[in-house]
Amino acid sequence: MTLHLVCDISGSMSDGGKPFIMRTLVTTVAQWVLYGYGRTEITLWAWGSEARRIPDWGTRSEFPEQLLSCAGTANGSSLIQSLGDKPDGKVLLFTDGFWSRDDARALKRWKDNLPSNMLRIIKIGADANPQLKGPDLFSSDELFSALDGWLQEDEEWA
Repeated sequence: MTLHLVCDISGSMSDGGKPFIMRTLVTTVAQWVLYGYGRTEITLWAWGSEARRIPDWGTRSEFPEQLLSCAGTANGSSLIQSLGDKPDGKVLLFTDGFWSRDDARALKRWKDNLPSNMLRIIKIGADANPQLKGPDLFSSDELFSALDGWLQEDEEWA
């Protein structure tokens, strides 16, 4: 299975140290996998006006410097199109949740049509959108709670 780490690099993520919180969380997940606590492959995505996979990034790689520069808006349609209606693994989205109303609706429809428990959102920053709610949402200090048993769920049914 693949774990897609999606990093929101829109303009709202530029304040309050959010890019550095995101960097810490991504490298924490990478080390968690590297040290054998999570058995999965990881892909890293940048999500702003377009969603794009970061090529040649792995658990031993540095966090890409371009993901520390946040600007523009997050385009929900681009993310949905890039990952597809049924991604080939699970998606961990790092965001503050400040999206346009249309993007928020599109992302909610996409999430609701995904197989259950495929997407988890890690809220970044003390000012993360308070409208983000639900059992699949975690604050940044709950990263390990979000990961606990989540990746192994599919293995139990294999």
